[in-house]
Amino acid sequence: MLKSAANGAEPKGTSAQEAPAGPNTGLTPQSIHADALRRARLKPDAEGSLVYHGATSIFNNDLLSTSENFQNPTQSLYAESNFEQVMDHFGIRLSDDAVLNALKQFFRWQYPHFMFVYREAFLRDHFGERKGCKYWSSALLLSVCALGLLMSETEEERNLSAQFFHAAESIVMVSGLSRPSIPTVQSFLCLAFFEIGRGNVSKGWAFSGIAFRMAQDLGFQSDPLHWVPQDSTLITSEDVEVRRRIYWGCYISDKQISLILGRPVQLAFDSAEVDLLEFIPDGPEMEHWRPAGFFDDVNDIRNPSNIPYLKEQIRLYRIVENMMATIFSPRTPRTQTDISTRQSVLDNLNLELLKWRDSLPPFAKWNKWAPGVITPAVATL
Repeated sequence: MLKSAANGAEPKGTSAQEAPAGPNTGLTPQSIHADALRRARLKPDAEGSLVYHGATSIFNNDLLSTSENFQNPTQSLYAESNFEQVMDHFGIRLSDDAVLNALKQFFRWQYPHFMFVYREAFLRDHFGERKGCKYWSSALLLSVCALGLLMSETEEERNLSAQFFHAAESIVMVSGLSRPSIPTVQSFLCLAFFEIGRGNVSKGWAFSGIAFRMAQDLGFQSDPLHWVPQDSTLITSEDVEVRRRIYWGCYISDKQISLILGRPVQLAFDSAEVDLLEFIPDGPEMEHWRPAGFFDDVNDIRNPSNIPYLKEQIRLYRIVENMMATIFSPRTPRTQTDISTRQSVLDNLNLELLKWRDSLPPFAKWNKWAPGVITPAVATL
């Protein structure tokens, strides 16, 4: 046998025709992926909120349904809980000048870093009746105000930020965990950044984890167009865009927090399938709510939108995700081959970062020697 093999002849009994074939299942990666998408669904939980169940979830079995008492769960919007009592306890009134000033400061200076809050929908609900809102809640309002007050020009208003934070925390911890919703995801993420900013790292890390897990619980890791037949709250193109914005905002925030704290990322790019955002210029009603740097110059003819900057952030933080998973992985190189491999990865990451910066559109480029102040939108990059 060895001689025949050495001469290039096929050993007896091992020809291609005689080799036993493996089981032909007919499955391909494409068919498996399509089947997984088909099996994934949104189903009401015990509180009536629509939550995500992937292909392997045991709750996809109708025998294990938890929703017998909720015939129309998609109409169950964010429920306020003891809002007035909490506001009175912390001495906060919606009519206070501090609330309006906080909102103005937030959207002028911080909004490019917090674009998981959909400004247009939030403000429309806030200045509306504030009843049955999909994109506004008292906890979200107070969370945004807590951040915005940090940018106030007066020390008196800056000192109110902790008061607004504790009010938001009181509401969201009582009513938010049992009833996941868009405003609750946004609230927890705002509170996470607030806590990390003042040094309460463990609490901020925990709040961000709740936000990311809740976003996955609501199915935001799948493009919202998949859920149109199952979720009757997806009515307009804005509803679709809001959910995409929240997912990508969570994705970016996850990488920022992991990078700042030197910890593993939670939301992997390859674990989601969400389309990129549409370019939607700011309407005239947003004139007084644009971030600093947009139309501050009367000769500025750019389209007033933060979306191009957000897309560049997504590109950047994909590189950061790769960096955190390789270069800064806790796994220590054990051999010379491991060290060489890591050096090669480092070189590739440096090349990717240089390509990213060189490919930035002109409006997003910056130079540390250039005169003037970097705008908040450019500062996100």
